[in-house]
Amino acid sequence: MTKRSRALWATSAAVAFTAVLTTASAHALDGAAATNELAYTAKIQVGEKTACTGALVAPQWVLSAKSCFADATGNVPAQPPAPTTVTVGRPDLTQTTTGGIRTATALVAHPDRDLVMVRLSTRVNNVQPVALAATPAAGNESLDAAGYGRTRTEWVPDLLHTASFTAAAPAATGDIDLTASGNAVMCKGDAGGPVLRGTGTTRELVAIASRSWQGGCLGMDPAETRTGAVATRVDDVRSWITSTAFRAQGDMTGDKISDLTAVWDDSTLHSYPGLGTGQLGNQIPLVGGTTWSTIKHLTKGDFTGDGIADLMSIWGDGTLHYYRGKGDGTIDT
Repeated sequence: MTKRSRALWATSAAVAFTAVLTTASAHALDGAAATNELAYTAKIQVGEKTACTGALVAPQWVLSAKSCFADATGNVPAQPPAPTTVTVGRPDLTQTTTGGIRTATALVAHPDRDLVMVRLSTRVNNVQPVALAATPAAGNESLDAAGYGRTRTEWVPDLLHTASFTAAAPAATGDIDLTASGNAVMCKGDAGGPVLRGTGTTRELVAIASRSWQGGCLGMDPAETRTGAVATRVDDVRSWITSTAFRAQGDMTGDKISDLTAVWDDSTLHSYPGLGTGQLGNQIPLVGGTTWSTIKHLTKGDFTGDGIADLMSIWGDGTLHYYRGKGDGTIDT
C-alpha cells in the first residue's frame, strides 16, 4: 500500500501554538495506513467541529487526551460538552462491517495529566483492548503513534495512519518528548492517540499523544517547521485507568465496592452496601411484604452496561424477571 501523510487531531482550541508550546495541540503522522492490529484505536468526534483520537483500554472505556474535552479554563465536565461519537475497530472509516460506533456518556479526567477516560454507551465486545505498558519509555526508544487526524494533504482522512518517533526519558510531570522520525509530524485530530511499543499484535500502550508543533500539517503556517511532539505517560497511572474502567461485581451504589443483596426469612429483599473494609453498611430495604417468598433463584450483574449492578430473579412459576439498579443501592420495581 502506498504510504500517505497522516495527521492526528486535537481540540479546536489547539490550532494555535505559542513559542513555549503551552497550548494543547494535535499531531500529523506520515506513514502507512494502519491495519486491523490497531483496531483498538478510536476516532472521537465531539460535536461538529472537534475531533480526537483515543485508545480502547477496556470494553466500555476509551483513553484519550482531556484537552479534547476541556473548556476555556481547562476544566473537563462529567459528560461530553457536545454529542460525542466514538468509532472503534475501523482503521478504514468507510468500512461498516468491523468494529462499531458508540456514544460517549461520561468523562473521568485525570487530576494532573492530559488524560481522560471516556465511557461508551455500550461495550465493544468484538475489539481487543490495548495492553497497558508496565514500564516507561526509555531514552532513545523507538515508538509508534497512531491517529485519525489531519495530514499534510488531507483535512479529514478516512484511514488510520501510523508513524515512528524517538522518545526522550519521561519528565517528572509525566510528559514524554517525542522526536519525529523521517517525515513524521502530529497534526490536529491526533491528540489522544496511542503511542505504542512493540510490533504486530504484541504492542502495548506507553503514552497518549498530547500536543505538537504541527510543522508541515495542512493549514499550518509554512514558517513553522518543528515536528516534535509531547505525549503523556500512562504506565505509572495504570491503577487509575483500571479502577475507573472496572467496577466491582455486584456494585449497586456506584462506589466500585461490591454490595450484598439478601432475601430475609420474612421474604423481604434487602441490600447491604460494602464498605471496602470487609464489612457491610446499614441494610437498605428493597422490597417488603411477601413478594420474594417464592423466588427460586436471585443473581446480580450489570445487565445494562451502566456500571451499576441489576437483579435478575426466577419466580416460583418459572418466569424470569429483571430489576434495574438505580445506583443508590435500590432497584426499580
